[in-house]
Amino acid sequence: MDSEGTGVAGIAVRRATEADLEQVVALQVDRNGVEWEPMVRALFVHADVGPGAFTVASDGNRVVSSLCLLSASLRVGAVDVPVGQPEFVATTAGHEHRGLVRAQMDVVHRWSAGRGDLAQIITGIPYFYRRFGYEYAIAFPRVRVVTPGVALAMPEGWSVRRAEPDDAPAIVRLHALAQTGVPVVATRAKEWWRWSVGVDDPAPLHVAETGGTVHGIAGIGAGASRAYDFATTVRGVAFDALDAFNALLAEAARRGRPVAVEERGRHTGPVEPLSQRHPVHYALYVRVADPVALLDRLRPVLSERLAASPRAGTSGQLLLSTYSSSIVLTYERGEVVSVEAGRPSQDPLGQGGAGVPPDLVATLVFGRYGAAALADRHDDVRLGQAADLMETLFPRLDADLALVH
Repeated sequence: MDSEGTGVAGIAVRRATEADLEQVVALQVDRNGVEWEPMVRALFVHADVGPGAFTVASDGNRVVSSLCLLSASLRVGAVDVPVGQPEFVATTAGHEHRGLVRAQMDVVHRWSAGRGDLAQIITGIPYFYRRFGYEYAIAFPRVRVVTPGVALAMPEGWSVRRAEPDDAPAIVRLHALAQTGVPVVATRAKEWWRWSVGVDDPAPLHVAETGGTVHGIAGIGAGASRAYDFATTVRGVAFDALDAFNALLAEAARRGRPVAVEERGRHTGPVEPLSQRHPVHYALYVRVADPVALLDRLRPVLSERLAASPRAGTSGQLLLSTYSSSIVLTYERGEVVSVEAGRPSQDPLGQGGAGVPPDLVATLVFGRYGAAALADRHDDVRLGQAADLMETLFPRLDADLALVH
């Protein structure tokens, strides 16, 4: 039965099998909504995912909790960071608050580490995943609602349709265009798009074309938050011709509801004068179990930042304490040459270093605020004499998460 743990209070936690499909689907429909059934079914039969990427907690023969582990990637500068993405977390109402999700998260965290992932990411309900070592480390895009009365007409000669597998090259090209110059981005392979566009989704991917050529893409449908359920949301838009964006907006307007647009840098700039920013905001949960390994992976990025700073000609060590442990970064004339684990330090400032609690390391590394602003927000982020070096190595970074949620 490929057991993955002892279970909780007599409820076994194990890897799913093909025989669990219908129970897992029924559980997802009950707890997360019928709109996710096609995706769960598709993942179960996907060659690179399959039932083995799911865990189940079974009370006798009944599946009472389940989740799965997907593969993803975050690119920081020019460095790809492999990450695991737990998703489709669901537990029957009668089996909540028994530790079943924790037991399964422990399992998939081991799976994720075993295949070389350097972080885990998850979208989910407020606070819950902080209990499993996650923090709100990367901001999701804000949403703008188009002002009532603004005409959103289909440009002449343009049309919009559902994306198809053969559109994958155009999808990858346009997303890459939208992500150009963005320091932190989520990426997906061309093979993912060939597969995923054929699966029903609450905001299925659409393409805008003219003369038989695709010039724009966006998900059109439900938004990421119930706060703007009143609107049809245009998500993850990318284009190489402005009329493609106008066509996608017109397609959303055709649904007869208000139109909302997820911000995506310059690609959604044209809609700003026609809209208002919705006040709701949220962020991606990120878990980093081994910050030494992650920072070592990111040494080329850290070196690039250092080499472009007034510290470029200096050499030394930066003690970055997480209070229960520490990280030592050694740099020589503009290059970070090593990242190593160090001894715990409760007083890093007394040693010329900095302190960041472990539950803010991902927020620091992925640049949600930058080191200085993070210290302004949290009293246990202490920068001391290393403040300028910390801000150099860990600045605020824009992010593009259009391919995550």
